Amino acid sequence: MTALGRVRVGLGLALVLGVGVGCGGDGEARAAAPVPGNPSPEWEGRTLDGEPISLSGLEGEVVVLNVWATWCAPCLREMPALERLHARFADEGLRVVGVSIDRASAAGAVRSFVDDLELSFTIALDPDQSVMSRFRTIGVPETFLIDHEGVIAYRWIGEFDPMAPSEIERIEPLLERRAEAREGAS
Repeated sequence: MTALGRVRVGLGLALVLGVGVGCGGDGEARAAAPVPGNPSPEWEGRTLDGEPISLSGLEGEVVVLNVWATWCAPCLREMPALERLHARFADEGLRVVGVSIDRASAAGAVRSFVDDLELSFTIALDPDQSVMSRFRTIGVPETFLIDHEGVIAYRWIGEFDPMAPSEIERIEPLLERRAEAREGAS
């Protein structure tokens, strides 16, 4: 392989792994890759009801951020379990946010889907798919667990069962740390 070929392979691998290889357009260094242990990127959107929502506005809560679309069968299979997760832990400070990346013209389909499944957790619309670029997702579904301080604790790529014991074991300690931090602040 030529030296140029090795550089191309190296840059390609760095991009696949989410390693910053340059500067942003404004000359600032790229934000840390959205991987466990790093701060969550900021993201803002609108809920299905048109209300603004942002991750910075959810700081202090443990967030399960699920990126999905109505045309994605694995995404749709996850939704009932995400609803059960929300029902089980909402009172303890867990906020489930489903971000639909469907086109703006699909808002009615998103609403119908949410109504049919009687989803009560927050659904946001992101027809520009900014959440995908901010979190450097590789597809849908993709889900991020963000602790109460805004740090990514875990990342699921592809379909997962949020009610599986192994996943609950990831979430419960974060909720406990959140409760301890709130008690310490009082």
